[in-house]
Amino acid sequence: MAFSVGGLASGLDTESIISQMMDLERRPILQLQRREATFQSKISALGALKSELSAFQTTAAALTEPDGFIAYSAVSGNSSVLTASASADASEGSYQIEVNSRAASQMVRSASFAGADEVVGTGTLTIQVGSEASVDITIDADNQTLAGIAQAINASDAGVSAAVVDDGTGNVYLALAASATGADNTISLTMADDDGVNTDAAGLSSLYDDPATQSLFETRAAANAQLSLNGIDVERADNSVSDLIDGVTLDLKDADPGTPFTLTVSQSYSAITGKVEKFVEAYNSLVDLFGTLQKYDSETGESGVLQGDSTTRQLQGRLVNLLYAGVDGVPSDINSLSKLGIALDRDGKMSLDSDVLTSAIENNGSDVITFFTNTEEGNKGIAVQFDEMLDSYLSGSGSVLSAKEEGLQSSIDSIGEQIERINYRLSLKEENLRNQFLALEGLMAEYEATSGALEQQLTSLAQLSESIYGK
Repeated sequence: MAFSVGGLASGLDTESIISQMMDLERRPILQLQRREATFQSKISALGALKSELSAFQTTAAALTEPDGFIAYSAVSGNSSVLTASASADASEGSYQIEVNSRAASQMVRSASFAGADEVVGTGTLTIQVGSEASVDITIDADNQTLAGIAQAINASDAGVSAAVVDDGTGNVYLALAASATGADNTISLTMADDDGVNTDAAGLSSLYDDPATQSLFETRAAANAQLSLNGIDVERADNSVSDLIDGVTLDLKDADPGTPFTLTVSQSYSAITGKVEKFVEAYNSLVDLFGTLQKYDSETGESGVLQGDSTTRQLQGRLVNLLYAGVDGVPSDINSLSKLGIALDRDGKMSLDSDVLTSAIENNGSDVITFFTNTEEGNKGIAVQFDEMLDSYLSGSGSVLSAKEEGLQSSIDSIGEQIERINYRLSLKEENLRNQFLALEGLMAEYEATSGALEQQLTSLAQLSESIYGK
């Protein structure tokens, strides 16, 4: 336990002396703390590098998938009537299409009621849409009004939406609309009315679907879409049609009978070009980070956190080597990134000539795919090589960068232990110094007390001498 030594006897500022002496003793701790901060900065820098490398690896991995190179576009000659999308399963071709009518969902309404809060009745309401499973809805004292029934239907997941509609002339209706389109998806309502009669116009059965009682009225008929493909009339229950043209989905937006138009499906290179552009952008971002971490200013002497780090230099060198690497098994005019329009500038950044890449794909698509995606040992595609090399730096606790981080963390832990040992030793030394100064103060106090007593005795002796012998 530290205690204060005041210096009352000696007149020394002992606290200041002890503090200065201990500051000198703590200099090794300051040096260790600076090393610790340096190691911590390197760990943070490696974390940023891993994040940037991971983003770059993602773009490289996207280029290892052969399916990603095969893309098609579907262009409608009348996009206000029909739009389309194409998958990798599509084929190039042109199609004549005419949309005569869109598919529709059935809508019905009840007979009129006086208001939304009018009590209808209680029992069990059963709703079925087309061939789907029927859904039972309990109507009791809590939801027996027209509004309550609408809410219960909407909460039931019966494939029907319900609304209470006021026409503004004193008539309020329960309006129902099927969620699914198509002629077969009609709405059926039956009920078990608590009044014991299920088919009359009283109680819950006032919603019974029976033309004789005129309790439900159809306001829109369920209907299939009517269209023609290359002059062949077809019907579909939905306005999204994916089974007419392989790999193509048609979305019917409107009808325009008697006005056919052309749908063109063609191979698109925008997807692969976009992936290569992301690859280039991610690499250039990585180059910027390397520049920050490894910089050195000879005038100011300032350097990046990882300046001179061998692991980082090796990684950057391996990346550059791969950029210049060739791939066997493909024609010589497309066997390197530079021949596909990807070049390095003076700053070490990549640039992409999209026209060169597109031309290579158009003229030699399968070989371009092989150049990027081949997984054959000894002849791997360039994207596969990048992906695997980056994996060795990033994947798992045994990866190169993880091992580097673990080594730095081990050094930080060791420094922490050294500081702890030094602090313990210094605490003992400080306590010893305080004890020594305390002992000094005690001796000085005794000396002053003895000196005072002697002086007093001499004064008394002088006074006695004067009294006997006179001055």
